[in-house]
Amino acid sequence: MFQAFLLCLLFAERLNAFAVTRRSFATAKSSGILLYATPSTELLTTSSSPYAQKVLDKMAECREEAEQYAQSFGLSAPEAGIYALFSAIRSQCKLGLHGTPFVLRRDEIEAIMSTKWDGFFTMKDLQKAVLDDFLDAARGSTDANKGWKISGVSNPRGDSFEEARMTFADVQAALEKGTVIMNAAGAHIPKLAGPSLACTDATSLPCAINLYVTAQSKPVSAPPHTDKQDVVVVQTAGRKRWKVYAPPNPSKKPLADMFARGKIDDMMPLYALEKDTELLIDTITNPGDVLFMPAAFPHTTSTLDETVTETSVHLTFGIDHHIWELDYLSARRLALRRAGVTDTYLGQTKDGENPYVGKVNELPQTILKDLLAELPLGLLDDDEKASPLLDQATAELERISREVDENTANAVDPIIWKETLERVRQQGVELFEIHRDMYLAAIEEGRTRDAEEAMTAHLDASPRRVMTPQRMQRLSLFRVKRYYDKVNASKQALKKWSLSGSSTVWSGAVSTLPDDWAFTMPVKVGQQVEADLGGAFFPARVIRASGGTYDVEFFDGDRETGLARSQIKLMAPCDLVAESDVDLSGMTPKQIKRWKKQQKLK
Repeated sequence: MFQAFLLCLLFAERLNAFAVTRRSFATAKSSGILLYATPSTELLTTSSSPYAQKVLDKMAECREEAEQYAQSFGLSAPEAGIYALFSAIRSQCKLGLHGTPFVLRRDEIEAIMSTKWDGFFTMKDLQKAVLDDFLDAARGSTDANKGWKISGVSNPRGDSFEEARMTFADVQAALEKGTVIMNAAGAHIPKLAGPSLACTDATSLPCAINLYVTAQSKPVSAPPHTDKQDVVVVQTAGRKRWKVYAPPNPSKKPLADMFARGKIDDMMPLYALEKDTELLIDTITNPGDVLFMPAAFPHTTSTLDETVTETSVHLTFGIDHHIWELDYLSARRLALRRAGVTDTYLGQTKDGENPYVGKVNELPQTILKDLLAELPLGLLDDDEKASPLLDQATAELERISREVDENTANAVDPIIWKETLERVRQQGVELFEIHRDMYLAAIEEGRTRDAEEAMTAHLDASPRRVMTPQRMQRLSLFRVKRYYDKVNASKQALKKWSLSGSSTVWSGAVSTLPDDWAFTMPVKVGQQVEADLGGAFFPARVIRASGGTYDVEFFDGDRETGLARSQIKLMAPCDLVAESDVDLSGMTPKQIKRWKKQQKLK
């Protein structure tokens, strides 16, 4: 009976069981024109910059509030420190292209907080997490002159549940070749759920943690790239060297996504970066140190230090505005759709198009910086606190939209600007609550596991946890998927809302399409789609289609293979070649049949 349960379980989840949600890494290419005021360069410094002192001072002010917060959830000093850190960043730091990178040192942090991130999460914790659950990981490439590529770590040895599980030996083998990455680790690993919750609550934004592990003596542990989100790195074990560069002028390469440079087919070699772009920070993070990097700032890492043998472990906290489309560019696109106005100026008309490439990157720099700016932190607070921010963001959205193009802005009913921001805020609050519930569920699962281990410690000498049917149902791949189903539903509801206010049909869609067209119509190689990755759908490109399964490549360079059609979602039906666009008059019925078959295979 139990064996049959395992087979059914494996069959039902096989296609997406080996993935954790991928978050975006993104990158920026170098050019001589900067998009922000350049701070003083910090080269191999041992203390924080004057700019960072404001953050430290605010952390000291937040200490009591942070400790009370941690106590209310039964969390400890490290989580209190995270809450204080992100509260300070929220009030003191500008984000994205308006931001400035900085470093905080362990001694300075520990002088004002009773927190200790040194040793908070180590290789021993990672080993326990792998033994306790059914986790997956990815491995990053290490060529400084090529794009950031991602491959899998897990090496299934058979079809049974135990044989399919990733082992710690798999992780150790992957470390010999590159950096091991676990995305959305706070949703899957209970020990990291508390910090994820603290970060989310402090910023009033759905945030996530990625876990990075790199062996020492790696000349390149991550090639030059940027991140789509503003990131806060907390080093918890080992050491890592970081080089952070100024954002380039995107007009030099407008078809590249400045939030996803150095990924997939986009190359940002180190020699070009160092030649054309200013180096802002060159530093080593030791356990307990913190590094802040705004979105779109290129950076690269290494662990080439013969004096250190300990594996580098760090947590990357993402302030995920762009991940959840909480920026003015996305709000403008929604408002135009709601008003039924075609974006003839920037040309962003299809669902499958990347909004961060093309003519948008040719805008004057001052306009581009504002258009790509994040919606204000605090917009997802309760109604009373958020109300003035909503009015402020509405006025800013209309101002920026008019600076981008007066004609399209004039075609929008003025009421739609605020209506759009209100609906964006509604979805943001939904995503915020979903993430909070997901992290609280992971915290509770961790406490349940601790209690079970305490009760059975005298019976089980094996470090590998026995997976009973009851415990299997609580594994993170099942627990997390429930929440990402809600995320997908929320995203779909926002899209439906944006299209419902206008009689204009968007992206060439026709009313005769079946309701399930996105999951049933033929898919072509090279098509931009959304693909299922750990339960949530993210932008991807189809790179292979064969035998009813598909391989895709995500915007951060990650790949998934063997996806079913139900795991591929078309962004727009007009991406397909319509029969009306092809002259079939000279074809025989047999030739027409063959042509149609070929279209389905593309």
